[in-house]
Order: sequence, then structure tokens, then C-alpha cells
Amino acid sequence: MPQLRLILGLCLISLLVSCQSSRYPQGRSVYGDRPGPQAFTTVIVDAGHGGRDSGARARGLVEKQLALDVAKRVRSELWPSFKVVMMRDSDYFVELDNRVNIANRYGNSILVSIHFNYGARRRAGPETYYWRSDSYALARRVQQNLSAVAPYESGNAGLVRRRLRLTRNPALPCILVECGYLTNANEAKLVATSSYRERLAEAIAKAIRDQSQYGDAGMGPIPRPIYAPPSKATDARD
Repeated sequence: MPQLRLILGLCLISLLVSCQSSRYPQGRSVYGDRPGPQAFTTVIVDAGHGGRDSGARARGLVEKQLALDVAKRVRSELWPSFKVVMMRDSDYFVELDNRVNIANRYGNSILVSIHFNYGARRRAGPETYYWRSDSYALARRVQQNLSAVAPYESGNAGLVRRRLRLTRNPALPCILVECGYLTNANEAKLVATSSYRERLAEAIAKAIRDQSQYGDAGMGPIPRPIYAPPSKATDARD
């Protein structure tokens, strides 16, 4: 009888593992259960919003324009050391799911989505979002570099793990960067200057180069993967 219980127990464990494996297949890079990227050759730069979607508007600034400006500056910083793919290079809209599909066409690559933030007037400073474990080190490098550039930080979330369509769904390491709050008077004045946007781009590009050279080294413990379904348009942002 004890032997029968043992056999039944092992069968039950095997069944549970099998079900879990079928739901979350092993090796699915979309779940990020692998080390962070290193020696990658392609950087996909996504300028947030565009076209009919202006993104945040505050203090005479428009997010879609600023995001594209910084994205182009990042491209200039990285090329020709990397192949740089621009998700958009002018003022038109690309559906989020299409952005995912475009990103998935490229191997040995990373995705960096560039945005600007909107919130309470006291909030200031950059925020960097990731979901996959293999995106953590890149996100942390970007956040550290942007924080070193930003003279104002108040009430911002910093480095955030959040399941968004551009941090969860692409089958490659992917992060979303909020370069600062357009609603903060002091930060908005800086963002309005081309020299500050150039510094933002340099900070992002340096983080990308460092990630390619060093991988996860020096970034501390990598968080465990969180197995969750792809993000949908109906999901709450938080």
C-alpha cells in the first residue's frame, strides 16, 4: 500500500508538471527565463505614440514629437556599431500589436520603447519598465543612466516591473522608458531643449552599449520569471 501511494503521488506530480509545461512551454523566450542579452547586433528603437495618437500633452510639449526626437538621437548614437531599426521614423501611428510583430522579425536584438510621462505636477524624473527577467539588467542600466542625467526626481516610480504589451509580448528582451514628466514645470523646461534631449539619448545609448558588452554583470540578482499571459489592450495599466 505505501508503495502504491508513492506511485500515485509520482503520477500526480508528473501530471501537474506536464500541464504546467503545456501551458508555459520550456524555453519560451517570451517569458524571459534566460540571461539578459549580450553581444546583440540589432537595436529596435520605438518612438512611442505617433500620428493620431499624440501621447501626453503639457506645457506646450507633445510626447509623440519628443519621443521621436530622442529615438532618432539614440539611433545616431548607436549606428554603425549596431543595426538600428526604427519602429517609426516620422509622424505616423503603429498599432501596439504591430510593433510587437515587427520586433519579432529580428533575431539577436533588443527593443527599447521611448516615451515621456504625464502625472501630478510634483512628479519628476525618469521611469523604466520591464517585465521579463532577461530585460531586467538592461532596464536597470537605462534607469541608472537617466537618473544620473535628470536633475529633478520627485515621486517617480524609478525601475518598475509591469506587464505591458511592449514589455511582455515581444519575443526578445524589451523595455519601455519614460524619459521624464512633461507636467513638471522644471523638467518640461529641460525637455524642451535639444541639448537635454541629446543627453537623454546619450544615456540610453550608453546603457545599451554596456549591456551588449557586459550582459548582466554588475546588475545584481536577476528577478525570477513571472509566468503570465500576453498583455492585451483591455488590461489595466497597473
